[in-house]
Amino acid sequence: MNKDWKYYLGIILISYSFLPFLVFAMLPFIDVDIAKSGTFAVIFLATGEVAFLSAAALLGKEFILLMKTRFMSIFKKTPSLKRISRTRHRIGVGLMIASLLPYYYVLFSEIFFLPLDHGILTGALILSELLFMTSMLTLGSQFWDRLKHLFDWPGAE
Repeated sequence: MNKDWKYYLGIILISYSFLPFLVFAMLPFIDVDIAKSGTFAVIFLATGEVAFLSAAALLGKEFILLMKTRFMSIFKKTPSLKRISRTRHRIGVGLMIASLLPYYYVLFSEIFFLPLDHGILTGALILSELLFMTSMLTLGSQFWDRLKHLFDWPGAE
């Protein structure tokens, strides 16, 4: 793996993608209006997801496999490089789509001025982030490779 600007930017982005969880956990202890902190949390968590996807595209399949191997070594299980089944792919895509639903709920509520229950919303957004991370791990390295190729320019540089 070349340690060029893509590598360092990817490492920074993947580090940033976990920062919203820490800040989000501290929000109840900061003396800020609930509406403002809720809006901040939604936007900040969404930027974490975008940063995670961007880091995956920049770092590529090799780095993601290395991360997955290290994560799986915690459980003494090595990841397999075989293709995932159709059922596993459908579950992963379903988890990814489900992770987006709370954001659309917030958007819909803001557009039509519906009241938001911030306790339920907070739990839903945290669950959404966990579902997104789980979907990425469920979809496997072939999905990461296809995702990376979405951002490759087919022409000569």
